[in-house]
Parts: sequence; structure tokens; C-alpha cells
Amino acid sequence: MKDETTSIYKLSGVDPVKDISIHNTTDGAASVETFNHKLPGDIPAKEKTVLDETLARNIAAARLQGKTIGLVQGSYDLFHLGHLRYLLKAKSLCDFLIVALDSDEKIRKRKGSGRPIIPEGERYDFINLLGFVDGIIIKQVNDPKWGTIKAICPDVLVVVKENYSDDEWAKLRTYCGKLAVLPRQSKSSTSDKIRKITISAQRNRIENLDEKIAKTVEDMRARLNIPKEPTGMLARIFDVINESTDWVCPVAAVCRYNGRYYSGTNKSDFNLPMYDIVNRTELYYAATEHAEVNLLKKMGEVENLDSPLYISLFPCDKCMKILIQKGIKKIYYLEDHEERHWSQRSHALADANGVKTIKINPADYDANKKS
Repeated sequence: MKDETTSIYKLSGVDPVKDISIHNTTDGAASVETFNHKLPGDIPAKEKTVLDETLARNIAAARLQGKTIGLVQGSYDLFHLGHLRYLLKAKSLCDFLIVALDSDEKIRKRKGSGRPIIPEGERYDFINLLGFVDGIIIKQVNDPKWGTIKAICPDVLVVVKENYSDDEWAKLRTYCGKLAVLPRQSKSSTSDKIRKITISAQRNRIENLDEKIAKTVEDMRARLNIPKEPTGMLARIFDVINESTDWVCPVAAVCRYNGRYYSGTNKSDFNLPMYDIVNRTELYYAATEHAEVNLLKKMGEVENLDSPLYISLFPCDKCMKILIQKGIKKIYYLEDHEERHWSQRSHALADANGVKTIKINPADYDANKKS
């Protein structure tokens, strides 16, 4: 590890090896020299990204010196502490770290026209100025699939497991010596942070919005006899429900998938005319993003969500259709508006599609109750 990284480690509070799971791609391999994986010369040129000549020479020289080559990939837009921790931990796993940075065009294609916030030139310079990254590549939108991985064939490929399917996970082993599974180092992504900034600006259109939401949530807790210190998923619901922007009916949804907790809340569209917002017109309701949808958007590419959903208010029929399509088979809920037609339609959909719905008894989640 380079000396200049020491102060950055202290600043970020990183334990370089904590929470890292390394999966060897060969049985019993204990050193770089014995790893049984392809090298760039074994792979057809058309499958590889063309590397900068200087970087290619530096990688070759590092290999001759017996250094381990590490590769990590990402957008690194609006660089934050989670990004820094991730790169520092990646560096702790190798001698020569390469960061493959998504180009502006590649990010726009994947995340939409509003991204990236920071252009690739600035993102490149920022990572370079960290002082501990040994090489940077900008990945272009038309590069071959895994072209950078195949061009380098790193000794250590640092990845987030959920970014790859099981089939892709198996194929990755062909092109690297080790797969280092490193979880995200921040509770929220860059997209979440941008969303919060946008919502924060919009929330100012409603006077005392936070206080109104807090009051509604407290009334809900009293009405439902929610314990002062709930546990489990009930605690998680009330940890996030104040992030809702609906001051009359805040809703929160929580799900655990692939070892990670996801949450969502209903979001009002404060770009609407003030008349529609204040009077909660049909346009307001039509434009509101429901908690279930907000949660699913955060989860990304999920085809079969076979985990239970926990939600404060029983889903409407439109959301129930979405949840059924996503593979949900069990829904736990706190409240329901059984007299409403949408609730009756939603229950009918759940019954017809084998979705089990269970009303939560808050007393079961009382951390202080006597056994």
C-alpha cells in the first residue's frame, strides 16, 4: 500500500479488509502465479477493448515485477464517501489498481439524459488525483461486452455480486484470477442522493411539510398501537416512512432481497401546479409514485422477487398487478381500506394469483414486551 493513502484511509474510516469476500477461481490457489485464468494474448482482439499504450506497458511491467493487477469498474458520478471506501478496499486487494470509468455516453444510455452530473473528464481527474489508483480507463458505449476485463485479465476483479447473473458470474471466472465480492460502501447510491436533492428542493413548495408528515406518522403509530421500540421489519418501516412526501397518507414498503434491505416510500410530484397539490386533485393522485413502485425502482433488474414485502398500507390494485408480475408471493401489511373498491380489487387479484396477504399484529414487534 502506498504511503500517501494512509491519511485517506483515516479520513474515510476504512478497515481495508472488512466485509470483503474473496472467491478463488481455482481450487487451492494461494498465489498469483498459480492462478489458472486466461491472459489477454489468449483472447481474440475483437473481444477486447484497445488499451492506451502507456497503460498497457505499465500493466505489462507490473506483471513482470510480480505485482497483482486489480480491476474495478463503475460510473463514480458525484463522487462520495462510499466511492472512496470502495476504491480504498479494492486497492487493499492488489498492488496495481485499474479503475474502468464509464463514459458520459455509456451512462446516458443506461441512466437517462440527466446523467452523468459530472462529465467524464472531471471524473477521470478526480480519481487520478486520489493518488493511489495506478491506471484509469474510460469505457465507451460501443466497447465489446467485458472488453476491458478481457483486455486486462486481472488477477483480482472487484465486483458487486448483484450486478451479474449466475451464468455471467461463472463466465467471469475465465478472465480473472480472483473474484473479490465487495458490497456497496454507502447506504444510498448516487441516484438516491440526486433524488433526495431534487425532492428536497421540491418539498419547499409545501409549508412545514416535514412537520406535517411527522405528525401524521405519530397519529398512525397511536392509532395502530405501534410499540415505542418496534423490532424487525416493523422497525424498518418506521425508520423510513418519514421520507415519504405525502403529508396526509405517508406509506413505506420494505423488502430483503439477496442479503440486502431495500425500502421505498410514496412520493408526491411537486412539479404539479400548486392548486392540484394543495387540493389533492385526481391529477395529484395519478402523479404520485406509490411506495411499492419507489422500492422496485431502487432494486433495479429483478425478474423474480421471491421475498416477502412489508408495507404500511395494503397495495392498490394497480400496484398489486406489478407485484404479482415481479413474483411476490407474500405481503405483510399494517393497514387496509377494505371499504374502498381498489382494495377489494387488489385482494381479489392476490387471491387469484396465489399471493398470501397477512395483516401485521404490532404487538408481535414490541421489543419490550414480556415473553
